[in-house]
Amino acid sequence: MNKALENQLTELLGPDSVSTLDIERRQYAHDMAPVPKIFGLFFKTMPDAIVRPNSSQQVQQLVKFTAANGVPLIPRGRSTTMMGGSYPVWGGISVDMTARKGIISLDEANRTVKVSSGIIWDNVLRYLEKRGLTLYCYPTSAPSATVGGWLGNGGVGLGKGGLGIGSPAYGYAADTVVDLGVVLPSGEYIESVAASQYKVQDFIGSDGVLAIYDTVTLRVRPLPARQEPFSFNFNEVTKLCWAVKESAALKPFFLLIEDEGMLGFKKKAGLHVPPAKNLVTVVLEGEGASLDSDIQELRKIMITHGGQELSREIAEEEWAGRYYAMRHKSAGPNLLGGEFSAPIDQLTEVVRRVNELAENKNITIGIHGTLGVNEMLFMPQVLSDERKKFRYLTMMSLVKDLNDMSIDLGGVPYGAGLFNAFYAKEIHGERFDELVQLKKELDPRKVMNPGKAIHCMTRFKIALPKFAYGLGMFGLGLFVKYGK
Repeated sequence: MNKALENQLTELLGPDSVSTLDIERRQYAHDMAPVPKIFGLFFKTMPDAIVRPNSSQQVQQLVKFTAANGVPLIPRGRSTTMMGGSYPVWGGISVDMTARKGIISLDEANRTVKVSSGIIWDNVLRYLEKRGLTLYCYPTSAPSATVGGWLGNGGVGLGKGGLGIGSPAYGYAADTVVDLGVVLPSGEYIESVAASQYKVQDFIGSDGVLAIYDTVTLRVRPLPARQEPFSFNFNEVTKLCWAVKESAALKPFFLLIEDEGMLGFKKKAGLHVPPAKNLVTVVLEGEGASLDSDIQELRKIMITHGGQELSREIAEEEWAGRYYAMRHKSAGPNLLGGEFSAPIDQLTEVVRRVNELAENKNITIGIHGTLGVNEMLFMPQVLSDERKKFRYLTMMSLVKDLNDMSIDLGGVPYGAGLFNAFYAKEIHGERFDELVQLKKELDPRKVMNPGKAIHCMTRFKIALPKFAYGLGMFGLGLFVKYGK
């Protein structure tokens, strides 16, 4: 970024809200997954500047300024994903929204809460719990993810967004959102999307390419009378799959599976692991005879399929650890893998194919999966080490293997961002064309998180064709089996 633009940003937002320090910009050039240096040939992931607006007015002023100058803007929360959606591909300005983190209002009569988009999910939960309320759905990354970041993530498509804790009982992320306040790429501020010509679902799951979220209004509910966690060990993962598929009909609040490989990663990292070969943890909520009946049915299903119920203390510990799906990262010291959905009736086949892929590649893949609405959300992971540069690069081919598997089984990759943009049509389904049209209409100058979500665009503004991506990943994949 030239000095004149830097000075203008400082004048616009104040010196405390703008940074061009090299060490800080490097922090914003990746998300949770390190970016191999070779990617620099194709993408300019280093932002030219970082800005931290602290008011709606500053967000609007910033967008108007960059729209006038044709400078790319990249909205960013806490960047808790690994799909490349929150850092630049053409350079530009990273817009760190975490300073926008307040509770704006609580409407107890209509059971809604309005928050600034940069607030952490866990902070919203704590605020509501003190008032006898809670959320319908929230991400497993709630202690670190921002409200705007998770809702903007592509998830399972435009108009649905993410799957999270509460999804089996209450639906997709978009189902919990009543309204949004957004700044469009032109700089126009829409205080209430629900009262505008657009729909809230037009923006949820759009990967931040249509607008910057400023405020979010969420549905809330009373705290459940009871919330009961249960954990079961299965010596055979196939029987675990049968039990989970049958238990899904109970619509639990939460259901998590971890296979032998995943539990092995935790042991390697020195974490406490329950006495289980393959583990499933289920949380039911409600009250009275209805909840008691569900608990009885859950136990019956699990035991019928060979499950062994673990102690209450273990179940509570596993439920308390629901937020830390990557806490075993230190054993790597990096993690790589995929994230995708698949229909619940394909659970057994997904597990079989992931294990087959691991065997063919001579690697260990740990399976982590949570129940969604009518699907499972899988996060298969492998331990990796970015210091072994070529090995780390070859292991990235596993993302394509897992994405292709999900589509073959009727699911979709989870979130588009940069790396899954080749699968945007599958992720967004019938709403893909609508997303493309909205992008053209709202962002004709291509300044809002450009080069991602709809296509994978290089720093030279040339879209990479899917066949080239497939060929490259296939070539890298040939080395996985023999690498060290």
